[in-house]
Amino acid sequence: MSRARQWLLVLLVLVAVAAVAYWAERRRPEPRPEPERITGLAWLPAESGLVGGADLAAVRQQAWLVEMLRGVSGEEAPEYRAFVEATGFDYTRDLDRLWVGVYGASEQPTVVGVAEGRFARGKILSHARRQGGRVSLYGGLEIYEVRSGPQRQNSFAFAFLDDTRVAFGSDARRAAQVVDCWQGRAPSVGSDAARRAALEQFAAGQDVWAVDELDKWQSPTRLLQDWVQTPLAQVAAGARVIPEGLAADAEARCRDPQQAGRLYVNLRSAALAGRLTLARHSDKNLRAVGEALGNVDFSQEGDALRARVLLPPELVATLLGVRHPAPSPPRAQP
Repeated sequence: MSRARQWLLVLLVLVAVAAVAYWAERRRPEPRPEPERITGLAWLPAESGLVGGADLAAVRQQAWLVEMLRGVSGEEAPEYRAFVEATGFDYTRDLDRLWVGVYGASEQPTVVGVAEGRFARGKILSHARRQGGRVSLYGGLEIYEVRSGPQRQNSFAFAFLDDTRVAFGSDARRAAQVVDCWQGRAPSVGSDAARRAALEQFAAGQDVWAVDELDKWQSPTRLLQDWVQTPLAQVAAGARVIPEGLAADAEARCRDPQQAGRLYVNLRSAALAGRLTLARHSDKNLRAVGEALGNVDFSQEGDALRARVLLPPELVATLLGVRHPAPSPPRAQP
């Protein structure tokens, strides 16, 4: 072989190696952001099996998703319109962060949490009194319990912890549990250092997230267990809204690595079969589901199975059944 051909061969090998390295780097998952302290975990009762949070202020920064959600929500309920008119508070504009805990019987779960935002405190309390809300004093705070529905069978209780945070619960007793955590009289989700660290690690970088520990509360996750036919210890899901779309993450923790390995194989096969089945379906929404299944990236680490997917705005619009808003035209240069 001539020296010129040898150099050409070396050059081709170097180009091939560089291309492979570049492709591998592009395919490598982005590292998770460093965990940050989630203050709301200290205010949720320790018995909460499902714990979640939402940074609505961050979500509102992405106009493309806000417009789609408005199209999905449709016309507001008359009760909510009356509430906004009376108090000036609109959750789509004034609610910034939310932390929620769920526990109790799966048929009638207990929901508690803390909302953070800009509240018209005096107007909200006046509105609650006009609605016949029952007021009780607990821990130096007023808890308001309001009933609604045709038979007034639905109850909701809340208490202002300060001017920017409101504790809430299914009834006054549940809201009082949040007050106890706020004032340090009862154990919270954040009291368990290991649990807190695990939650903060998963929630890092997510705008919306939820983690369900099935030993504490397993509905409706029980349906997922029946579907995958694998005993699960924990299920988590999160999403980050970015200009490129919706970056979604899901994680399932099994009882041992062998079960996670079997679930990894089964879910990858199911995703591939679903993509092939739905690719030629006449319904565009089902075709969109098939496209999403084809974009899911599965990985396994020990007893944990993870799935990641980026859903572009156009695909999110199709899945939600709304029209994707056209981008704003570029501004004319002066």
